[in-house]
Amino acid sequence: MILVILVYLLESYAIYRLAVVRGLPMPLLAFIPFFQLYMLGQIGDSLKYMNRTVNDLLGQIPLAYALPLLSIAGSLLRYPLTLFISMVSSLVMLVVYYLVFSFYEPKFSILFTAICSLNFIFYVLLILSRVPFLGGIAGVLGGIVLELLQYTPVVGPLLILFCLRGYRRRG
Repeated sequence: MILVILVYLLESYAIYRLAVVRGLPMPLLAFIPFFQLYMLGQIGDSLKYMNRTVNDLLGQIPLAYALPLLSIAGSLLRYPLTLFISMVSSLVMLVVYYLVFSFYEPKFSILFTAICSLNFIFYVLLILSRVPFLGGIAGVLGGIVLELLQYTPVVGPLLILFCLRGYRRRG
């Protein structure tokens, strides 16, 4: 239980630091569970317009609203849809990570994003495990990724903090 709280605080602090560096309003919302997604979306929104190709990919979807709404939808819907929503949420989070890494540490952006992609890979493998031909292989790979996920919950926040070293508040 203490480890879960420490991981949450580390994640919250990384989002808080990003919000402060980006000069976003109310960065302390990063420490409130539901609003943490809102802050992460605001960070993504503040960065996505700097990278034209990612902006084209996402269209004009405000991530500050999309991430919390995906979370609500995931908790209200039933199994097959929740799996799909979890996969979409993890993909959106991965895009935000990529935006952060490409802005603050462009040389390592693809490597850092790949390191943070375990959640998305897990959901893809979970879906593929339902496919008759690929099910066995995807199930085994999903089990391996699940084991890795248990040991790496702090990787994303630590990489974000690594990218922000030396940056001060914008404004």
